Amino acid sequence: MLDEGLVTEIDRRGSLTPGLVRRLSRVVTLAEEAGAEMVLLSCTAYSPVADDVQKLSDIPVLKIDELMVREALGRARKIGLVATVPAGLNMQRQLIGQIAAEMGKEIELDAVIKPEAFQALSAGRRDEHDAIVLAEVERLAQTNELVMLAQASMGHLANMVPASVKVPVLSSPTLAVAKVKEMLGS
Repeated sequence: MLDEGLVTEIDRRGSLTPGLVRRLSRVVTLAEEAGAEMVLLSCTAYSPVADDVQKLSDIPVLKIDELMVREALGRARKIGLVATVPAGLNMQRQLIGQIAAEMGKEIELDAVIKPEAFQALSAGRRDEHDAIVLAEVERLAQTNELVMLAQASMGHLANMVPASVKVPVLSSPTLAVAKVKEMLGS
């Protein structure tokens, strides 16, 4: 199920509000009532409230970026993070901090936002978006042990990373889909 308004409303309101959490909970409830066996939240901006939404649901509610964050924290201390949307960057920082504390791990996070990439994507200029993000991945790879792509919308870029990048580049969709398959037994 897709509710694009969940993303645009965070940007419009400037933060994740209780009303938006209620709206997300309604979407999850509708999916559950329609027979879904689990819900994968594909927007990182909602990851911090996924546990709250889970408490209201009888099916698993997964954060698309949690596995990526856990893998990154398990593999590196100096981590680069590129985002294109302010809410996505803020929520990703929050999730990284939460999981790092849970794991008892201290990290150095080099987080960068490239709003011009999102503007290009929104205007239908995907190639421009991709070039901006990949250039930032190259830059971050020079000073970090690993680079994370903060949003699921950048997932396709993990396979387009230039050969000059010698550190792992993680994206959430591949890891999340593998987890969903494992949980569903397929």
